[in-house]
Amino acid sequence: STEVNQHAIYPFVHQFSNVVHREDQMRKIMVPDVLPSNLPFAQSAEFSMTAGDFIEIYGAEDEKEKWDAIVTCFFMDTAKNVLDYLDTMWNAMKPGAVWINLGPLLWHFDNVENESSIELTRDEFIELVRKVGFELDERQFRDCISVPYTANDRSMLQYTYRAFMCVARKPNSVNSDDK
Repeated sequence: STEVNQHAIYPFVHQFSNVVHREDQMRKIMVPDVLPSNLPFAQSAEFSMTAGDFIEIYGAEDEKEKWDAIVTCFFMDTAKNVLDYLDTMWNAMKPGAVWINLGPLLWHFDNVENESSIELTRDEFIELVRKVGFELDERQFRDCISVPYTANDRSMLQYTYRAFMCVARKPNSVNSDDK
């Protein structure tokens, strides 16, 4: 994109249920709302969003200690084994890097026939984060935040999660025996 509000999309055009007014269904949304090239550090910042297997891509040797920050939004619960995700993030993060997470724990493979997975409570998840070696910033922990999900704000039906947010760091110095 070269300008703000350059493209029109119609994200609700195929939603026929729970519509109050036809114009709600047919309304356009303009994107992008912010031009990424105008963001601070846009010319020097490295950003990655990749389709594919997270563990395969970011667990690779060429990703080791490459990233200053990782942001996960509605993502951690997509893991069959969340420890694999945490280990992958640990591999990819530089010492001192920050991880910001927001989302529920709707474990995607829970009760899926012929799939084995680990489903942790929020408390167990946080304990595992610490055991991996991440330092949790207690001041930035938020619990039970109401977060809309794929919502048409004008629909009669709203999906809202009571998600949690946490901010953690990979320590600046890591003893290889600790990991």
